[in-house]
Amino acid sequence: MKKLLIIILTAISFQATSQDFAPIGAKWHYDQITILGLISYTNIECISDTLIDGKSCKKMISVSRFYGVPATSLLFMYSSNDSVFFYKGNRFHLLYDFGAVAGDTITLGYYTTYNGLPLKMVIDSLGIIEINNETRTVQYVTCGDGLIIEFGGIVIDGIGNLNYMFPSFDNAVEGPLRCYKEPGLGLFINPYHFSNGWNFEDCEQIIVGVPETKMESDIMILPNPATKFLEIINLDRPTEFTFFNIQGKFIKSGIITPSQLINLNDLSCGLYFLKLQNSKLLTTRKFIKK
Repeated sequence: MKKLLIIILTAISFQATSQDFAPIGAKWHYDQITILGLISYTNIECISDTLIDGKSCKKMISVSRFYGVPATSLLFMYSSNDSVFFYKGNRFHLLYDFGAVAGDTITLGYYTTYNGLPLKMVIDSLGIIEINNETRTVQYVTCGDGLIIEFGGIVIDGIGNLNYMFPSFDNAVEGPLRCYKEPGLGLFINPYHFSNGWNFEDCEQIIVGVPETKMESDIMILPNPATKFLEIINLDRPTEFTFFNIQGKFIKSGIITPSQLINLNDLSCGLYFLKLQNSKLLTTRKFIKK
Protein backbone atom coordinates (compact mmCIF):
# COMPACT_ATOMS: atom_id res chain seq x y z
CA MET A 1 0.00 0.00 0.00
CA LYS A 2 2.85 2.42 0.83
CA LYS A 3 4.52 1.74 -2.53
CA LEU A 4 1.22 2.35 -4.35
CA LEU A 5 0.72 5.67 -2.52
CA ILE A 6 4.22 6.84 -3.53
CA ILE A 7 3.50 6.01 -7.19
CA ILE A 8 0.20 7.91 -7.10
CA LEU A 9 1.76 10.97 -5.46
CA THR A 10 4.62 10.96 -7.95
CA ALA A 11 2.22 10.85 -10.89
CA ILE A 12 0.23 13.75 -9.46
CA SER A 13 3.36 15.84 -8.91
CA PHE A 14 4.25 15.62 -12.62
CA GLN A 15 0.76 16.29 -13.92
CA ALA A 16 -0.03 19.84 -15.03
CA THR A 17 -3.32 21.28 -13.79
CA SER A 18 -6.07 21.59 -16.39
CA GLN A 19 -7.03 25.19 -17.13
CA ASP A 20 -10.32 26.91 -17.86
CA PHE A 21 -10.31 28.13 -21.42
CA ALA A 22 -10.77 31.83 -22.21
CA PRO A 23 -11.45 33.51 -18.85
CA ILE A 24 -12.89 37.00 -19.24
CA GLY A 25 -10.03 39.36 -20.11
CA ALA A 26 -7.94 36.68 -21.84
CA LYS A 27 -6.30 38.11 -24.96
CA TRP A 28 -4.37 36.53 -27.82
CA HIS A 29 -2.02 38.53 -30.06
CA TYR A 30 -1.20 36.97 -33.44
CA ASP A 31 1.01 38.07 -36.32
CA GLN A 32 -0.83 39.21 -39.42
CA ILE A 33 1.39 39.08 -42.48
CA THR A 34 0.25 41.38 -45.28
CA ILE A 35 1.82 42.56 -48.51
CA LEU A 36 3.89 45.72 -49.04
CA GLY A 37 6.29 44.69 -46.30
CA LEU A 38 3.77 45.30 -43.50
CA ILE A 39 3.46 42.89 -40.58
CA SER A 40 0.48 43.81 -38.45
CA TYR A 41 -1.39 41.89 -35.74
CA THR A 42 -4.73 40.26 -34.98
CA ASN A 43 -6.30 40.17 -31.50
CA ILE A 44 -8.82 37.76 -30.04
CA GLU A 45 -10.20 38.79 -26.64
CA CYS A 46 -12.76 37.22 -24.30
CA ILE A 47 -15.16 40.00 -23.29
CA SER A 48 -18.10 38.36 -21.46
CA ASP A 49 -20.10 35.28 -20.58
CA THR A 50 -23.20 34.47 -22.58
CA LEU A 51 -25.73 31.68 -23.17
CA ILE A 52 -26.19 29.86 -26.50
CA ASP A 53 -28.35 26.75 -26.95
CA GLY A 54 -28.51 26.38 -23.19
CA LYS A 55 -24.73 26.31 -22.85
CA SER A 56 -22.78 28.85 -20.83
CA CYS A 57 -20.08 30.05 -23.19
CA LYS A 58 -17.64 32.87 -23.82
CA LYS A 59 -18.26 35.81 -26.09
CA MET A 60 -15.04 36.79 -27.83
CA ILE A 61 -14.17 39.54 -30.26
CA SER A 62 -11.61 39.17 -33.04
CA VAL A 63 -10.02 42.34 -34.40
CA SER A 64 -8.07 42.00 -37.64
CA ARG A 65 -6.01 44.98 -38.83
CA PHE A 66 -5.48 44.04 -42.45
CA TYR A 67 -3.60 47.01 -44.00
CA GLY A 68 -4.24 48.96 -40.80
CA VAL A 69 -8.04 48.98 -41.19
CA PRO A 70 -9.66 47.16 -38.23
CA ALA A 71 -12.29 44.54 -39.03
CA THR A 72 -14.16 42.91 -36.16
CA SER A 73 -16.07 39.67 -35.77
CA LEU A 74 -17.61 37.78 -32.86
CA LEU A 75 -16.67 34.29 -31.71
CA PHE A 76 -18.49 32.05 -29.24
CA MET A 77 -16.71 29.22 -27.46
CA TYR A 78 -17.32 26.99 -24.48
CA SER A 79 -15.33 24.37 -22.61
CA SER A 80 -16.48 21.17 -20.96
CA ASN A 81 -14.02 19.18 -18.89
CA ASP A 82 -10.88 19.32 -21.08
CA SER A 83 -12.60 19.94 -24.41
CA VAL A 84 -13.12 23.29 -26.17
CA PHE A 85 -15.89 23.92 -28.70
CA PHE A 86 -16.64 26.82 -31.06
CA TYR A 87 -20.00 27.92 -32.47
CA LYS A 88 -20.47 27.90 -36.23
CA GLY A 89 -23.40 27.07 -38.49
CA ASN A 90 -25.90 27.06 -35.61
CA ARG A 91 -24.09 24.43 -33.59
CA PHE A 92 -20.95 23.82 -31.53
CA HIS A 93 -17.93 21.96 -32.93
CA LEU A 94 -14.90 20.42 -31.20
CA LEU A 95 -11.66 22.43 -31.52
CA TYR A 96 -9.34 21.17 -28.74
CA ASP A 97 -9.12 18.30 -26.29
CA PHE A 98 -6.52 19.33 -23.73
CA GLY A 99 -7.01 16.03 -21.93
CA ALA A 100 -5.93 13.90 -24.88
CA VAL A 101 -2.75 11.88 -24.42
CA ALA A 102 0.00 10.62 -26.74
CA GLY A 103 -1.43 8.29 -29.37
CA ASP A 104 -4.94 9.77 -29.28
CA THR A 105 -6.63 10.96 -32.47
CA ILE A 106 -9.17 13.79 -32.31
CA THR A 107 -11.65 14.36 -35.12
CA LEU A 108 -12.36 18.03 -35.87
CA GLY A 109 -15.54 17.40 -37.83
CA TYR A 110 -16.25 20.98 -38.88
CA TYR A 111 -13.12 21.04 -41.08
CA THR A 112 -12.37 18.87 -44.09
CA THR A 113 -9.16 18.08 -45.94
CA TYR A 114 -8.57 18.41 -49.68
CA ASN A 115 -10.11 14.97 -50.26
CA GLY A 116 -13.27 15.78 -48.29
CA LEU A 117 -12.40 13.74 -45.20
CA PRO A 118 -12.79 15.16 -41.66
CA LEU A 119 -9.68 16.85 -40.28
CA LYS A 120 -7.94 14.70 -37.67
CA MET A 121 -5.48 15.78 -34.98
CA VAL A 122 -2.97 13.19 -33.79
CA ILE A 123 -1.32 13.70 -30.39
CA ASP A 124 2.30 12.73 -30.99
CA SER A 125 3.63 13.42 -27.50
CA LEU A 126 3.09 15.47 -24.33
CA GLY A 127 5.24 17.85 -22.33
CA ILE A 128 4.92 20.63 -19.78
CA ILE A 129 5.79 24.30 -19.80
CA GLU A 130 6.24 26.76 -16.94
CA ILE A 131 4.46 30.08 -17.50
CA ASN A 132 5.01 32.60 -14.72
CA ASN A 133 5.41 29.78 -12.16
CA GLU A 134 2.32 27.97 -13.43
CA THR A 135 2.66 24.54 -15.06
CA ARG A 136 0.63 23.80 -18.16
CA THR A 137 0.43 20.74 -20.40
CA VAL A 138 1.86 20.89 -23.92
CA GLN A 139 0.61 18.72 -26.77
CA TYR A 140 2.81 18.17 -29.82
CA VAL A 141 0.36 17.43 -32.60
CA THR A 142 0.20 16.47 -36.26
CA CYS A 143 -2.83 17.88 -38.02
CA GLY A 144 -3.42 18.88 -41.64
CA ASP A 145 -3.27 17.57 -45.16
CA GLY A 146 -0.12 19.33 -46.38
CA LEU A 147 -2.08 21.08 -49.11
CA ILE A 148 -4.93 23.36 -48.04
CA ILE A 149 -5.42 23.14 -44.28
CA GLU A 150 -2.96 22.93 -41.36
CA PHE A 151 -3.32 22.79 -37.59
CA GLY A 152 -0.22 20.94 -36.47
CA GLY A 153 2.47 22.11 -34.09
CA ILE A 154 2.36 22.99 -30.41
CA VAL A 155 -0.84 23.24 -28.36
CA ILE A 156 -0.77 24.59 -24.79
CA ASP A 157 -3.56 23.87 -22.32
CA GLY A 158 -5.75 26.96 -21.93
CA ILE A 159 -3.98 28.85 -24.73
CA GLY A 160 -4.44 26.71 -27.82
CA ASN A 161 -2.34 26.25 -30.93
CA LEU A 162 0.73 28.49 -31.06
CA ASN A 163 0.21 29.10 -34.76
CA TYR A 164 -3.41 30.30 -34.70
CA MET A 165 -6.55 29.68 -32.66
CA PHE A 166 -8.21 27.83 -35.54
CA PRO A 167 -6.95 25.66 -38.42
CA SER A 168 -5.23 27.76 -41.10
CA PHE A 169 -6.04 27.51 -44.77
CA ASP A 170 -3.56 28.04 -47.57
CA ASN A 171 -2.63 31.74 -47.97
CA ALA A 172 -4.05 32.65 -44.54
CA VAL A 173 -2.47 35.82 -43.12
CA GLU A 174 -2.93 35.17 -39.38
CA GLY A 175 -0.34 33.61 -37.13
CA PRO A 176 1.78 32.65 -35.36
CA LEU A 177 0.95 33.67 -31.78
CA ARG A 178 3.05 36.53 -30.42
CA CYS A 179 1.70 36.81 -26.87
CA TYR A 180 -1.12 35.63 -24.66
CA LYS A 181 -2.35 37.27 -21.45
CA GLU A 182 -5.00 36.36 -18.94
CA PRO A 183 -5.87 37.60 -15.43
CA GLY A 184 -3.95 35.66 -12.83
CA LEU A 185 -1.51 34.08 -15.27
CA GLY A 186 0.00 37.29 -16.61
CA LEU A 187 1.83 37.67 -19.93
CA PHE A 188 3.11 34.70 -21.95
CA ILE A 189 5.45 35.57 -24.82
CA ASN A 190 5.62 32.74 -27.35
CA PRO A 191 9.21 31.40 -27.20
CA TYR A 192 8.69 29.40 -30.42
CA HIS A 193 7.85 32.42 -32.57
CA PHE A 194 10.24 32.70 -35.53
CA SER A 195 10.14 36.54 -35.33
CA ASN A 196 9.67 37.98 -38.85
CA GLY A 197 10.98 41.21 -37.32
CA TRP A 198 8.76 41.33 -34.23
CA ASN A 199 10.84 42.50 -31.28
CA PHE A 200 9.48 40.02 -28.65
CA GLU A 201 8.52 42.97 -26.44
CA ASP A 202 5.60 44.83 -28.02
CA CYS A 203 2.72 42.39 -28.60
CA GLU A 204 1.01 44.85 -30.95
CA GLN A 205 4.00 46.06 -32.94
CA ILE A 206 3.31 46.93 -36.57
CA ILE A 207 6.40 46.46 -38.72
CA VAL A 208 6.30 48.86 -41.63
CA GLY A 209 9.60 47.86 -43.20
CA VAL A 210 10.73 49.65 -46.35
CA PRO A 211 9.04 50.13 -49.73
CA GLU A 212 9.34 47.17 -52.05
CA THR A 213 10.43 47.35 -55.65
CA LYS A 214 8.10 44.46 -56.33
CA MET A 215 4.72 43.56 -54.91
CA GLU A 216 4.83 40.54 -52.63
CA SER A 217 2.20 38.94 -54.87
CA ASP A 218 4.76 39.00 -57.72
CA ILE A 219 7.05 36.62 -55.84
CA MET A 220 6.36 32.96 -56.61
CA ILE A 221 8.03 29.75 -55.49
CA LEU A 222 8.05 26.88 -58.00
CA PRO A 223 7.34 24.04 -58.00
CA ASN A 224 5.04 23.58 -55.02
CA PRO A 225 5.08 20.78 -53.92
CA ALA A 226 8.80 20.45 -54.63
CA THR A 227 11.21 17.52 -54.54
CA LYS A 228 14.82 18.55 -55.17
CA PHE A 229 14.92 22.29 -55.86
CA LEU A 230 12.93 25.52 -55.39
CA GLU A 231 12.99 28.41 -57.84
CA ILE A 232 12.06 31.91 -56.64
CA ILE A 233 10.38 33.82 -59.46
CA ASN A 234 10.69 37.62 -59.81
CA LEU A 235 13.59 38.23 -57.44
CA ASP A 236 15.66 41.24 -58.57
CA ARG A 237 18.56 41.16 -56.08
CA PRO A 238 20.40 38.83 -53.66
CA THR A 239 17.96 37.67 -51.00
CA GLU A 240 18.31 35.92 -47.66
CA PHE A 241 16.17 32.79 -47.34
CA THR A 242 15.28 31.00 -44.11
CA PHE A 243 13.41 27.72 -43.66
CA PHE A 244 11.21 27.00 -40.62
CA ASN A 245 9.20 23.88 -39.96
CA ILE A 246 5.48 23.95 -39.18
CA GLN A 247 6.26 24.41 -35.47
CA GLY A 248 8.28 27.54 -36.28
CA LYS A 249 11.66 25.88 -35.58
CA PHE A 250 14.62 27.20 -37.59
CA ILE A 251 15.86 24.67 -40.15
CA LYS A 252 18.46 26.45 -42.31
CA SER A 253 19.23 29.73 -44.07
CA GLY A 254 21.35 31.13 -46.89
CA ILE A 255 21.60 33.70 -49.67
CA ILE A 256 20.15 33.26 -53.13
CA THR A 257 20.62 35.36 -56.26
CA PRO A 258 17.89 35.80 -58.92
CA SER A 259 19.42 33.09 -61.13
CA GLN A 260 19.94 30.43 -58.44
CA LEU A 261 17.87 27.49 -57.25
CA ILE A 262 17.53 26.44 -53.60
CA ASN A 263 18.63 22.85 -52.99
CA LEU A 264 16.09 20.85 -50.94
CA ASN A 265 17.94 17.52 -50.73
CA ASP A 266 18.74 18.03 -47.04
CA LEU A 267 15.08 18.65 -46.07
CA SER A 268 12.77 15.88 -44.90
CA CYS A 269 9.36 15.57 -46.50
CA GLY A 270 6.75 17.84 -44.98
CA LEU A 271 5.33 21.36 -44.79
CA TYR A 272 7.69 24.35 -44.37
CA PHE A 273 7.68 28.12 -44.13
CA LEU A 274 10.13 29.95 -46.40
CA LYS A 275 11.02 33.49 -45.34
CA LEU A 276 12.56 35.76 -48.00
CA GLN A 277 14.16 39.05 -47.03
CA ASN A 278 16.28 41.69 -48.72
CA SER A 279 16.55 45.49 -48.61
CA LYS A 280 13.22 45.87 -50.42
CA LEU A 281 11.27 42.75 -49.57
CA LEU A 282 9.98 40.75 -46.62
CA THR A 283 7.63 37.85 -47.28
CA THR A 284 6.88 34.36 -45.96
CA ARG A 285 5.50 31.49 -48.04
CA LYS A 286 4.43 27.92 -47.35
CA PHE A 287 5.56 25.01 -49.47
CA ILE A 288 5.59 21.24 -49.35
CA LYS A 289 8.69 19.05 -49.72
CA LYS A 290 7.74 15.70 -51.24
